[in-house]
Amino acid sequence: MKSLFFLVFTLFLLTGNFPSGANNPLFADESRAYALPTLAKNNKGEAVLYWTEKDDKNVVYLYLSVSKDGGKTFSDKKLIFADAGLGNGRLARPKLLFKKDGTMAAVFSFRSGAATPPREQKPAPTAHEGGHANHDKPATAPANGGRPKRESQIKYTVSKDGGNTWTAPVSVDSDPTPLVRGFFDAVVLPNDEIAVAYLKDVKNSTKHEERDLRMVITKNGVFQEEKLIDPVVCDCCNISLLVDSKGILNVYYRDNNNDIRDIAKMTSADNGATFSKSQILFNDQWQLKGCPHSGASSSVFGESALISWFSGTATNSSGLRVVTNEGKRLFVLDNPTAKNSYLVTAPNASVVVWEQVKENSEEGVTSIGLRKISPNAVSETRWVENSENGTNASVLVTDSQAIVAYEVKQANKLNTIKVSTVRL
Repeated sequence: MKSLFFLVFTLFLLTGNFPSGANNPLFADESRAYALPTLAKNNKGEAVLYWTEKDDKNVVYLYLSVSKDGGKTFSDKKLIFADAGLGNGRLARPKLLFKKDGTMAAVFSFRSGAATPPREQKPAPTAHEGGHANHDKPATAPANGGRPKRESQIKYTVSKDGGNTWTAPVSVDSDPTPLVRGFFDAVVLPNDEIAVAYLKDVKNSTKHEERDLRMVITKNGVFQEEKLIDPVVCDCCNISLLVDSKGILNVYYRDNNNDIRDIAKMTSADNGATFSKSQILFNDQWQLKGCPHSGASSSVFGESALISWFSGTATNSSGLRVVTNEGKRLFVLDNPTAKNSYLVTAPNASVVVWEQVKENSEEGVTSIGLRKISPNAVSETRWVENSENGTNASVLVTDSQAIVAYEVKQANKLNTIKVSTVRL
């Protein structure tokens, strides 16, 4: 194993790219489908990579790996949890959290009794496919016309020994009603408690999909009763939570005001005890009769914050946009194939990555783009080297480089993972 990691390190020094797939010992099992690689920093400042794997029996595994050298090499992987019900779709990215007291917590979507259909052998999806590709199709409606019977939970598990052992996962919501809960995000609050925001089915609704925005917060490590914080929202767009430099909790989500589906924010200055009134972050005026299945990403930006999302507005520059917490739009990526943005904080800046079909590329072949955003300037787009067929990217900044982790789409649906670096 040591010789394998020496090979990984040597290739990284020569190319700035970690090997992917079978050439990387972390992702060497060619019978598995790898998904949702996510980078974070633990409370020691070390880079952590976590991701999911699905085997040929449709069991999904959530793993983590730690780097003690700024992302140059990563340790052997550690298993957090495995089950066929573990969610690993684009809108159900697990979240690994690190508390000041050294505790690690993993939050993830879970479908009880899930029976995932066998994989179909078909070509990799193109960038022009709709945003519904990773969203569960509705079950057959009941004969009485009510809501289809679907259920999903949001669960969490805790480790107090560096990820070696984990508690049995439990639901963050104590309500036993079989409803859909999803599109969540989770964050550690300034008081070292954990907040989880999610969308939840409205009880007894007769609409196809009607959800509201809820939040649960721990007290001494135990989740308390959920709170309703917005009763009318876009029903299938993922949420972004951010604690800014002032310790204020920001909730970014897609609102729904008579089919105007713009990004809204709410704030709390008291660790989620109370919230401000919801306000639209930027008036895109995107009118859409249906959910776009695309939420926001956010990062701290000095004394402010940056938020990125997609808008298909016909009147206000359609595309991926980056906006400050005060509502100032910095730029728009107007290429119609640009999607799935991910923001991260950097020293005196932020970095955003996304996937897009480059000019002169084959139709549907996405690559990973990157921009550095400084207080007084935004860099030109840079492309992560050899990132063709890249999707679902995340990024972390260490020293003067960005580490970018992403899936590489495969025709047989057994996606691999690649980790690359970009000098900033």
